[in-house]
Amino acid sequence: MTSQNNVDERESSHLIDSDITTPLLNENESLIDFSSYGRFATFRRSKTAVICVTAVALFTDMVVYGIVVPILPLIVHERLEMDSKATGFLFGCYAIGLLFTTPIFAIISDHYHTRKIPMLIGMGSLGICTLLFGVATAYWQLVLARIAQGASGGASWTISLAMLADRFGSGPKLGIVMGTVMSFNTLGFIAGPVIGGFLYQYWGYTSPFIFCTILSFIGFLTVCTVVEPNQLKEWDREMSIRNGESLEVEPEIIDDNDNNDSKHSILNLIRDYDILTICLTVTIAASVFAGIEPTLPIHLRDRFYADASQIGLIYISVVLPTVISPLVGYLSYIIGQRIMVGIGMIWVAVASPLIALPNKLVVQVIPLIFFGAAYSIVITPTLPLLAQKGGNSYGQVYALWNMAYSIGMFLGPVVAGVTLEYYGFFGTMCTFSLMSLCIAPLSFLSSDHIRKICGGGRNDGYNRIPLDDSMDE
Repeated sequence: MTSQNNVDERESSHLIDSDITTPLLNENESLIDFSSYGRFATFRRSKTAVICVTAVALFTDMVVYGIVVPILPLIVHERLEMDSKATGFLFGCYAIGLLFTTPIFAIISDHYHTRKIPMLIGMGSLGICTLLFGVATAYWQLVLARIAQGASGGASWTISLAMLADRFGSGPKLGIVMGTVMSFNTLGFIAGPVIGGFLYQYWGYTSPFIFCTILSFIGFLTVCTVVEPNQLKEWDREMSIRNGESLEVEPEIIDDNDNNDSKHSILNLIRDYDILTICLTVTIAASVFAGIEPTLPIHLRDRFYADASQIGLIYISVVLPTVISPLVGYLSYIIGQRIMVGIGMIWVAVASPLIALPNKLVVQVIPLIFFGAAYSIVITPTLPLLAQKGGNSYGQVYALWNMAYSIGMFLGPVVAGVTLEYYGFFGTMCTFSLMSLCIAPLSFLSSDHIRKICGGGRNDGYNRIPLDDSMDE
């Protein structure tokens, strides 16, 4: 009798775990004959392929975003003879496009259970929109091209993260892979301006945009290789059995109403306290990171007389700490994801003013590395945190993350520009430090923590690896 119960439990576990990873299944589908698949066909269906596609998508998106950083001011000031306000608005147009189209792609993706088609549309559009910069002759054309860039980037950002969650669920592995792909995002953020300045200086005005179009086309082909996640439910189950892996249930996201689309709509998700506070944290962290971009070069030039090449090398020190992102993703499941995010925000608050203190250019690298590590500690755990709260609506929950990040990308340079003019670089960094400290308490406290403080409730597994119910009794 006990043996039969164990068999039933394993079968139930397989079914539940499959429902978590992908929503569709043909119950009459036969077992897979793996010998009929070659190496490439097997790779296309692997989780490694999804990681590669997501890394390429995030890297491409951020390169396209950042490659115009050293170019647009020259175009606006020299060619169009407009002021810095026009330049700032043009930079912000990317976030505007990202903000308004991201939920549309997410809702379509979740409703029709497709990830690949929206990503292909986004990658293809990204290449075309970037090429428009090369032929634009008026300011309004640049504005439209920048908005279209952001709109296209919203698809690749949101859907690629949702695709990862489809294949990895919301367990500890998701935190590790999210940390890995986010390091490519940061790498693209730093590499974009360096590549743009180099190409513009040596190969002319149109060369950076041609490069981005080629890069987007490569991303398009990469997305073509991966198989739609909702077609791989049986594949994942059989591969796990074949490899001797356990198919454990992830109880923290099991919900009788997880398939209720209305419950997990964007409007209902944003009303959730935990999701809202995570998004606010992401907005502040992105604001600080994006706010350093336009102000640090001015500070380095005025204080150390640094040239463009030296500034580019200094920026590399910010991206170096992203190598710890996979480790951060894993550790966040051990000590608690909320705790990790809260510690990261305090770390950001401490690191921000330190950036303005060095009196030697070489020493400037140290606080930037410190800041880069703090940024990774904040951002990495927020991705699996949202996956745990969104049910199967990964597209929509990551749309909220993307919208929060894009708001920060827009607000950061605006705040930095105003404070730099009136209070200098140190005052700007102190402002960002104060913003981080204000959001830190919300980063620490989940709704479960609040219920426990108020004298009721129990840990629902949202903040750390869940224990069996029997251990709570």
